[in-house]
Amino acid sequence: MVISKYNLLILFIWCFSLTNCQNKKMEEKYSWLGTVSAPQEYPMEVYEGAIVADDFTYGFDAIWGTQNTGWGKEGGTMNVNTERMDAPHELEFTWYSLVEKKFYTGKWNLDKEKIKTLFDEGFVDQDTKKKSTYSSFVVGLAPQGRVVLWMKGPGNQKEIGAFQAHDTVITKEKAYDNAQYMLKEGFADRMLKDPSYKTFKPEVREKIEKEGYPAADIYNVYREKYNWKPAVILPEGATWIDFGFTNYNGEQENLFDQSLKDNTYKSRAVPRFCGFYWKDKNNNRYAVWIDAFDDKEIFDLFQKSGKDKNIDLTIKVNEDNTRVLVSLESEKEKLPVTKAKIRVSRKIE
Repeated sequence: MVISKYNLLILFIWCFSLTNCQNKKMEEKYSWLGTVSAPQEYPMEVYEGAIVADDFTYGFDAIWGTQNTGWGKEGGTMNVNTERMDAPHELEFTWYSLVEKKFYTGKWNLDKEKIKTLFDEGFVDQDTKKKSTYSSFVVGLAPQGRVVLWMKGPGNQKEIGAFQAHDTVITKEKAYDNAQYMLKEGFADRMLKDPSYKTFKPEVREKIEKEGYPAADIYNVYREKYNWKPAVILPEGATWIDFGFTNYNGEQENLFDQSLKDNTYKSRAVPRFCGFYWKDKNNNRYAVWIDAFDDKEIFDLFQKSGKDKNIDLTIKVNEDNTRVLVSLESEKEKLPVTKAKIRVSRKIE
């Protein structure tokens, strides 16, 4: 059989296209694991769950135990043999809320294209100065069946979905063997009230005893966003190096090099804590950490500033690099932040 030049060209184009498609398919595999997050004040007991991709399922069960690392903070992870997987398209989860003494369950579709875009875009890792990407999914379990899913990588965490579970009943007869302990009489009370179980950190337990549990709907309030950016004012001749921060909604950003130069107003949740480094005119390095804002004060100040305003989270360093003043500033208003817990380093050798 004689193959014409035209047919040969078509065959070449077909083979080239097939190779490209296969390569593209290979490029769409990602390396990821899963973990669980719950508020420190609202411990959750994992019953079962899964993050599901076409070619892989990352499972959860009672071996994960009690989770309350803090809202948005990852817990442990389980290693898997699979090295690269498709982007997941589904989340399902069932858990026991110890404070509410209720089981919740749900199954939700995920925005696979959004997940793939975040994987592909990635970010620059400040430590390595190389492009990196997200490596785990954090499943957040909150009171009243609220669920949030984040993607996490070094210095970065993005919310990719918020969902609503419904309560369910799981009986001793229905529960699988390894989860039977959750159904034992008095289990929740022992976990919550007996200090020997160490469910809560001492300071968290003390706060609960003094103020009670946080309002169950606060985890929706945490997701509200304002148009703000960090603004650092340094003594003359000093250089701003970076700015890292975590917001109440669990998202995390790390600005440095080009991203710090491009620093601009973005729709972000209220910051929970932040920190940055700078060099003075003599090239001495310093750092400041705002370990915690006062919840009521910082939300009141953002609400007073308004969602329709551009807001600067302004941190002004004094001339001898020993103190800072923090405020929220918009076009016509400056509101001082007075209750934050702040640390300023000495000169870093």
